Amino acid sequence: MGSKYMSFISQREALIALNMTQGMGAITAKRLIEHFGSAVAALSATADDLAAVHGIGLAKAERFVEEFRAKDPVAEENHARKCGARIVCWDDPDYPASLKSLYDPPLALYVCGDCASFSRTGVAIIGTRNATRYGLETAFNFGYRLASAGYSVISGMARGIDGEGHRGAVEASGITIGVLGGALDRFYPEENRKLARKVVEGGGAIISEYPFGRTPDRQTFPMRNRIVSGLSSGVLVVEAAMASGTLITVDQALEQGKPVMAIPGRIDSATSQGCHKLIRNGARLITCVDDIIEEIEAKRPSMRQGTLDLAAEAPAARSQATPSPTLSDEEERIMAAFGGEDRFIDELADATGIDAGRLNGLLVALQLKRLVKILPGGMAAPAR
Repeated sequence: MGSKYMSFISQREALIALNMTQGMGAITAKRLIEHFGSAVAALSATADDLAAVHGIGLAKAERFVEEFRAKDPVAEENHARKCGARIVCWDDPDYPASLKSLYDPPLALYVCGDCASFSRTGVAIIGTRNATRYGLETAFNFGYRLASAGYSVISGMARGIDGEGHRGAVEASGITIGVLGGALDRFYPEENRKLARKVVEGGGAIISEYPFGRTPDRQTFPMRNRIVSGLSSGVLVVEAAMASGTLITVDQALEQGKPVMAIPGRIDSATSQGCHKLIRNGARLITCVDDIIEEIEAKRPSMRQGTLDLAAEAPAARSQATPSPTLSDEEERIMAAFGGEDRFIDELADATGIDAGRLNGLLVALQLKRLVKILPGGMAAPAR
């Protein structure tokens, strides 16, 4: 891309070019756009100008300038059309409104399918890849029943729980959205490619924030989880071990203020221990789809979708005061340390004397109890 072309590039093409740039994460791109006023201005900046932006430095700035010159967003869009897809940018009308409020929203989404699926109320069904038969059957059944009730099912198109949640929605002739951990042309896992075609044929969508050619890796999978939770109105964990990557999506959902729900399993099953911990910490225990609908609709009282009509519930029952959750001594210390103000987590660790690793776990528990909100930038706040 030469300098003459650079001067005529559109804002949309500039966003695509930034998204194509290696090492350009969503947060860095956001800083550049805010610093220079637009994506076009950021692409036109010199290495010295780029280096002045917080967190970049001269070495990275020089790499970015070389990358900018090499990118061809027009060719990328042509490639998308040949693949039966389209690129939806931040300021396009079809960009999901729910993703704009993220701390690090994707600059562009590569979409294969119907963008209208983004406007539906959705539930994320997530869990381990190494699921038990019980977990697979449960994910399928909940995907089927949620789709039948008019909700979209959102997941990561991975093997295991993700795939079965999608499969259940497809079998119900419902809408489901798969968020990939790599580019559309680097589909993974191969075993779910046929399922992905059915998702699109059924009116859903397969999406990715990654430019063509990006192979999924350990970095891309965790990053896509914020999109899974961001598109949803609530997250359902079907099976997850204590150290499961699924819990990353849970953390993202909590940061975004989304309800977290979990399905109990056998007490001797390793794949249920993560769910049981979430439930102990205050996640909604789910035994049927109506539990999920009730949890989501309680957050959105004007909504009248699904199998429950919350307006028909007894007014007396809905007006009862919510019982105060029981807090441990450590949780009491944390709440006192806030002093009614937003605090950096490091500040809370100093004030309470609680180890940082344990403090993070306790903050998650307090957020599940709806007493604390975990904020971007290493901060937390008392719920107001």
